[in-house]
Amino acid sequence: MNLQIDHSVIPIVKIYVLRLSREAYLDLYNHISEKYPLEACGILLGKIENGIAIVTRILPLRNIKESRTEFWIDEKEWIGKILEAQKQGLEYIGLYHSHPDAEPLPSPSDRHRMLECPGEVWLIVGYSPSSLTMAAFRVGDDGYSLLSLQVQKSI
Repeated sequence: MNLQIDHSVIPIVKIYVLRLSREAYLDLYNHISEKYPLEACGILLGKIENGIAIVTRILPLRNIKESRTEFWIDEKEWIGKILEAQKQGLEYIGLYHSHPDAEPLPSPSDRHRMLECPGEVWLIVGYSPSSLTMAAFRVGDDGYSLLSLQVQKSI
């Protein structure tokens, strides 16, 4: 049996750098600081070029858990915002969420959810009123490990 796969419908994008525009960074900072001490979450949008995901817009999502230590999104809200952004010519890059008063490292539940969504970039923001640190991850090229991405901000 000869099985052929039409690769034109399967996006295989290897992202190694996440770059935040000035506007996207400021919107991200404002959203996370407003939601503190709860975890904030949202969508990363922009374009992907030559292994660089350029975030030009973020769209906040409601954390339906309303928690300091975890988040969950309403899938209908998530997909609705992505579809609307695509109509405006923006590409879906992934998700962001904050870790209040903690490091921007994936929790066990973050890791599990990332592995379920191998095409997404996850930006995690460690935030307290006196500091903000960021780290971005995606599923590695092997399909099961996590790859740390370089994060750049245009300020």
